[in-house]
Amino acid sequence: MKSIFARLRKNAVIDTLCTLEGNAKPCLYLEPLWGIPYNLYTPFVSVYMAALGMSPTQIGLISTIFLASQMVWALLSGVLTDKLGRRLCTAIFDCISWSVPALLWMLAQDFRWFVVAALFNGAWRVTETSWDLLMIEDAPESKLVHMYTISSIAGLLAGFVAPLAYFFVQRLTIVPAVRIIYGFTFLMMTSKFIILYFLTKETSVGKRRMAETKNVGLFTRLWDSRKVLVRMLHSRRILLTVAFIACYSGICNINNAFWPLLITEKLGIPTENLSIFFTFKTLFMLVCYFVIAPKLDVRYFRSPVVLALGLLIAQQVLMLLMPTGAFWLVVVAVILEALALSVLGPMCGSLQMINIDREERARMLGFFYAMCMLFTSPLGSLAGIAAEADRANPFWMNLVLTLIAITLALVLWRERRTDLLEEAN
Repeated sequence: MKSIFARLRKNAVIDTLCTLEGNAKPCLYLEPLWGIPYNLYTPFVSVYMAALGMSPTQIGLISTIFLASQMVWALLSGVLTDKLGRRLCTAIFDCISWSVPALLWMLAQDFRWFVVAALFNGAWRVTETSWDLLMIEDAPESKLVHMYTISSIAGLLAGFVAPLAYFFVQRLTIVPAVRIIYGFTFLMMTSKFIILYFLTKETSVGKRRMAETKNVGLFTRLWDSRKVLVRMLHSRRILLTVAFIACYSGICNINNAFWPLLITEKLGIPTENLSIFFTFKTLFMLVCYFVIAPKLDVRYFRSPVVLALGLLIAQQVLMLLMPTGAFWLVVVAVILEALALSVLGPMCGSLQMINIDREERARMLGFFYAMCMLFTSPLGSLAGIAAEADRANPFWMNLVLTLIAITLALVLWRERRTDLLEEAN
């Protein structure tokens, strides 16, 4: 038994999981309480909207409103995180960005409900900053990729409950089933946010930032942050990282919003089967996180990132060319996407962390996300309009975005290689 455990510990991800300390431990161990409900409702979001009478254009507009809301909240995220502290900020804005929207989604009657929910849901960009810093600020930088991998694994393990949604939808039909799932989402996520608050402590950097901003107004602090923004705008490496992650975010947003519509409406796959595909995706991503992720090193990101983007291109081309009812080709496309995301997810999170200043991470992350949203927010509406003409059109957009992302990754690698050569000399 000890020898088996010793072999498992040789896997960098498993070793990191077993040796978690400080805030990273509750942050990562509690993640399934968020991931379980999220994975239950995610496959059905756009289909649920359509069942309530919304058109693809309206669905795309909600996606744009959601991204625009994220951009505004991202601008405020750094100063809010410094002012309130990583711990309190996470608790407050987790409830605002997830608990409140879950109730609105559960009770939704028409387009207006989803608009209001999107405005609240966009506040998750605040907790993306505060939760990330709560987890990693007092942790060794060498563990970053593996910690982000564990975070993803926690969500994926929760994804195995997705087949339960299949039975709900099959027995109750889409609208009542998803309403029940959203009610469950509210209870699970709110419990997670409260428990996390009591099991964590403020980080060392967070305490310093809270002391510095104690007597400084929120908007005064935001105005003072312009110097941080100017520094970022003068950094070629940061701008390249922003552009790359913006492309990746755009690809994910379009895929999440319009993949279910393509599958059900154009390819003729029954709605209840969406959760089955989601479970396949979860399974393959989980395998990849344990097999591939331990070998990833953010310092040498070129080959894995370009390969993963190549897999995304193959997935998009397959989705565009497959005939109606091609169930097994959909499974192949899901596997290709899972392989790609299992590399791109942890690498993107780590890339943005190593390319910003440690002491200014909160404000830089806020501006980082805002700049990403400035690029990606119009994509939802454009994809929605394109989908009105043909449900496959959003995937042509994704194909173009993926090619741009490959170019940016190669240029960013050239910048990184220059830095490595300078460090060597």
